Amino acid sequence: MAPSTEFPGNLFYAITFFGFMAFFVYSVGIRFHWFLRGQWVNRFTEPIRRALGLIPFVLGNARVARRKYWYSGTLHSLIFWGFIVLQVRTLNFLLNGIHEDASFESLLGDVYTIGLRPVMEAFNALVIVGVLMAAWQRFFWRPQRMTLNIDGWVCLGLIGWMMVTDIFTNSAEIALERPNHEWASFVAFGFAELWDGIGFSGQGMELFHVAWWYSHLVTFLVFLVYLPYSKHSHIITVAPSIFFRSLQPSGVLQPIKDFETAESFGVGKLEAFNWKQMLDSYTCTECGRCTAACPANITGKLLSPKEVIVDIRHLLEEQVRRLSPTTHRPEQPTPLIEEVGFEPIWDCVTCGACMYECPVFIEHVPTIIDMRRYLVMEESNMPETAQATLMQLEQRGHPWRGTQLTRTTWIEEMAAEGIEIPMFDGSQEHLLWVGCTGALQERNVKVTKATARLLLEAGVSFGVLGNEEGCSGDPARRLGNEYLFQMQAQGNIELFKAKGVQKLITMCPHCFNTMKHEYPQLDTDARSGHFEVIHHSLLLERLVAEGKLRPLSTNGLSEKIATYHDPCYLARHNDILDEPRRVLASTGAKTQEMTRRRKEAFCCGAGGSHVWMEESGGQRINNVRTEEAVETGADIIAVACPFCMQMFEDGVGAVPQAAEKEMQVLDLAELLDMSVSYSKPAAAAAPPADEPPAAEGEGAAAEGGE
Repeated sequence: MAPSTEFPGNLFYAITFFGFMAFFVYSVGIRFHWFLRGQWVNRFTEPIRRALGLIPFVLGNARVARRKYWYSGTLHSLIFWGFIVLQVRTLNFLLNGIHEDASFESLLGDVYTIGLRPVMEAFNALVIVGVLMAAWQRFFWRPQRMTLNIDGWVCLGLIGWMMVTDIFTNSAEIALERPNHEWASFVAFGFAELWDGIGFSGQGMELFHVAWWYSHLVTFLVFLVYLPYSKHSHIITVAPSIFFRSLQPSGVLQPIKDFETAESFGVGKLEAFNWKQMLDSYTCTECGRCTAACPANITGKLLSPKEVIVDIRHLLEEQVRRLSPTTHRPEQPTPLIEEVGFEPIWDCVTCGACMYECPVFIEHVPTIIDMRRYLVMEESNMPETAQATLMQLEQRGHPWRGTQLTRTTWIEEMAAEGIEIPMFDGSQEHLLWVGCTGALQERNVKVTKATARLLLEAGVSFGVLGNEEGCSGDPARRLGNEYLFQMQAQGNIELFKAKGVQKLITMCPHCFNTMKHEYPQLDTDARSGHFEVIHHSLLLERLVAEGKLRPLSTNGLSEKIATYHDPCYLARHNDILDEPRRVLASTGAKTQEMTRRRKEAFCCGAGGSHVWMEESGGQRINNVRTEEAVETGADIIAVACPFCMQMFEDGVGAVPQAAEKEMQVLDLAELLDMSVSYSKPAAAAAPPADEPPAAEGEGAAAEGGE
């Protein structure tokens, strides 16, 4: 019998339980109230899909227990699954505290005693194992990515102590009452046998039971009310956060919907975040996996995605006393941008590694870009190279300062070679979107020509826009100038409608992501529908599979080793992984993967419009990635992105091992162009051995005139 069923125990139980529960509801309520002050974002679409996602991502710990984090995943799974299972025992404990007839033991009988008790007993022990593993990790291993503070130890201590008090309480009940099937609680039964063996019984055992029973009750309630004030608040918020996760590809940014009525642009104060971003700040587990994967942080820059989210929570607690009464508050509230930091906001390359690694679906990149929008559109506060790029976009319609090429130069050069490139007039099936880099940078013009030759050889119906083509708007959006992006995107959308574009081929993953996922945000004309966007790697893979392009085995590439670099905006953001590899394999080149590959690939450093910006410090991201390519022993770095091409060309010149090896950087289209059997010999490309190595300094900054 629980000691709370008789006076004065029942009075103490009622006061303690309802008092703590009221404080817990209050603590959660003030946070919920603050979340409601955030800007509206609709995360209630597709409720079935959202609910089904809770099975792998919450119950299954799918993101927590990834292979490279097997130790953390194991200990977390033991603790989490134990907590889920032991909620049955906790509820039984609380019901038993009211009256034993209300408990599951009384209502379910042997189903509870024989069926559930052994399972709960096993998980009780497993939670203790998980707590000990976590303590070992924090005390001895001490991963740099994690936040190691007293808060974590308090939570671990409370969790472990709850398990201990539960076992000792049950052991005392067994020793006193000797119920049927006492063996089912095998851990507690073992201790009960110990108490019996040493002659511990009678009134002493009754006092022992009372002490442990109330200790378990108070420990549970203290843990409950501590959670909202702890970084372990994710125990409460993780399920809602995952349910309300974005269902769009991770590279998609949301538009500013009405410039005319908006009071401000971007996020310069806490209330300007949307409610999901505020929820994220209390869902962060501070595991640091985002920061451990961040290329900016790895290369010595100030950005830590974890700290960005934690800073937002700390600022909330600084400005709202009820959220954290003990937080130090300065005389003047700390501005959001000052708390997060100017450099971290601009260090982000929008590669999405942080979001991919996050076990609870925190949206770091949109949060950072929202603050970048505020800096650009409200304060005109940005690095000089970012400002120069935006000015170039506004004045000339493309980001490449210093280029001597025009958008039709490559067309004229191919005409001189006897190859006519058709202008798109609506009669062709595809529009080949060349892009700013594909037309205006000499190195990437070679990729454009190779792609055009392959399309002509395969009999693909296509045309180009020539001087009618503008910028996709991606650079402006990632730099934070949402107004300029929307102006450029709307212009393109209207042009596509006027031309009757139905299918669009692009060689740039950034254009691909923007046009495929972000243009529909602005195209409100429901009658027009939307056009299909195809990355050239997907189309080339299909053309090879259909036999419309026939690579030769005697092309010289079989003697070469190639390593493929996954562009962030293809692999991580858009799940295009295998098709580019099949294109590379079709050329006959031997392949060797880099250590960080596919969705875990390390960024080349060009994303977030950093291809036109100087890095703030530390190592250059592209050099680090080039060193990884060198380690594979490859002769060729295969890419599928014009920005990656620029960054690796620069990296090969800057990394001594790559320069000594005379590594080549070639797009998939170039490799296929070298290997394909052309029906017209004049269209054939030179073999890779004739391609000169990149000259030192021939990089993104040099070619862009920076």
